[in-house]
Amino acid sequence: MRPLGKVITMITNWFNQEYTAAFLDKVRKKLKGWRIDLVWDRASSHRGPAMREALESTRIHVHWLPPYSPEMNAAEYWIRWAKETMSFNYCWPDRTTLVRSFNGFVVSMSKRVDEILRRCVPDMHGFSCL
Repeated sequence: MRPLGKVITMITNWFNQEYTAAFLDKVRKKLKGWRIDLVWDRASSHRGPAMREALESTRIHVHWLPPYSPEMNAAEYWIRWAKETMSFNYCWPDRTTLVRSFNGFVVSMSKRVDEILRRCVPDMHGFSCL
């Protein structure tokens, strides 16, 4: 998260509206007093009455990506990077080891903000995020 360089995470087995709302609440508590603008795709866990209520209560401003536009979604680039880093030609012996490694990868993000922006922010006409 810019400009603070913070990484806020929440581990869950599945994404749904309930967990997404809880994550938004966690983000708001960590960033009290800050305006939060969220660029989101149209995943089912991002839509619906529960999400509208969560966004309103946390005062988070959403900017929706166009439908079917993964090339504009920074999360897609981050997921690809994580897969390349953690699973390219490697099979994890068990879930616990994989989760521990993934958590280490996520924690390392706070020290690599410039690399995240370089690798994960799409080069879109008219937008400058760097």
